[in-house]
Amino acid sequence: MLHKLNKLKESKTELTDVLYLILLQGLNQLLPLLVMPYLMVVLGAGRYGYIGFALSVVQYFTLVVDFGFNLSATKKVALVKGRPDELNRVFWAVVWSKTLLMLVTLVTMGALIATVPTFRNYGWAILCTYPMVIGSVYTFIWMFQGIGKVRLMAVVNTCSKLLLLPLIFILVKSPDDYLTAALLQALVFVVTAVVSSVLLYRMKIVGRPVWQPAVIKAETRDSFPLFLSSASTSVYTQLFVVILGFFCLPEVVGRYASAERIMRALCFVLYLPINQAFFPKVSALSQDDRGSAVRIFRQVRFLVFTAMFIVSIALFFGAPFVSRFLGPDYAGLDTLLRIMAFAPLFIGMGAVYGQIGLIALGDRNSRHHFRNVYFIVAVSSLLFVFIGTFAARENGAALALLLSEAMVFALMFHYVKKDLSLC
Repeated sequence: MLHKLNKLKESKTELTDVLYLILLQGLNQLLPLLVMPYLMVVLGAGRYGYIGFALSVVQYFTLVVDFGFNLSATKKVALVKGRPDELNRVFWAVVWSKTLLMLVTLVTMGALIATVPTFRNYGWAILCTYPMVIGSVYTFIWMFQGIGKVRLMAVVNTCSKLLLLPLIFILVKSPDDYLTAALLQALVFVVTAVVSSVLLYRMKIVGRPVWQPAVIKAETRDSFPLFLSSASTSVYTQLFVVILGFFCLPEVVGRYASAERIMRALCFVLYLPINQAFFPKVSALSQDDRGSAVRIFRQVRFLVFTAMFIVSIALFFGAPFVSRFLGPDYAGLDTLLRIMAFAPLFIGMGAVYGQIGLIALGDRNSRHHFRNVYFIVAVSSLLFVFIGTFAARENGAALALLLSEAMVFALMFHYVKKDLSLC
């Protein structure tokens, strides 16, 4: 009886975490969604295209410094959080690895801007957006997730956006202010990093810095397959915008980037809180109480399917209203949104089967399958986007994105059924 009561209490805690995070994540995504239309209208599709291109490039750098640690380190922290010395070693190994990777991105950014004309054209926008990378290195969200303090990080992130994003309405008044807009959005990540670092210091769960090359190498090696998966994913989440930047005018880039940002913002406002609440829990239970871990996986699957289906329907039928609101500079945005409308359903379910299934519940073999899915889709998506871009410009790229996300879901489903027999 006591065991059942404890299980009931845990379930209520998980549900409370999800609802709490959805409210905070809703505010986190609502603030950019309020700012986004303002920037689209004030800057116009051309200048907004500069921001869209810069964000795609800088998110590649962020991908490099994250290096898959948001999954691998979260799981490791969840497993060792009761052993302070081991926790300290893991923490500093990840921090040093991310710092070294950040230096690599700085050198790469300078080389690209100096030598490639297209990157030089967008150079100032990229430089103003780069603080996002610094913020990503020192925010430690993987640490807070692993120790079960994800609510705290949600509050910090929300407060940072409440503090900085409203300044956009004050300081951005014309297309010439696009660099200010890029910098303000990036500074949100820096403020979040500063506050999270102070909180972690005051919690006294991390000791003095330790430099252990063998541990750094081990943590980086363990995260490498997840980094490869993320790098493959970025082909169709970021590279499509970069490809459009080489072949199309900034106005076209602006329309496509706007549609994709709206779609992903609506998608992640619901999915991210669910993943942040349940991924560490399933990871920790996967070894000690697999039956409970599988039960949670099935609950998450149903929850995500319902949420993403609602988002997809809202996108499809709401597309014309969004296009009319933004004005003639964004003519055709409704078509892009309708093409992308059911991508959230594939994104959400693919993430559940991949992250909660293959990573949290699976073994090393499953993690290899997780990586292989994104390799396969990355190669296929490049073919899709080049054909689509030449045939129908931004509409072709949108269709390529939809097909790519559908492939991810189908392959993740296949491997979860094959490896874990959960479908």
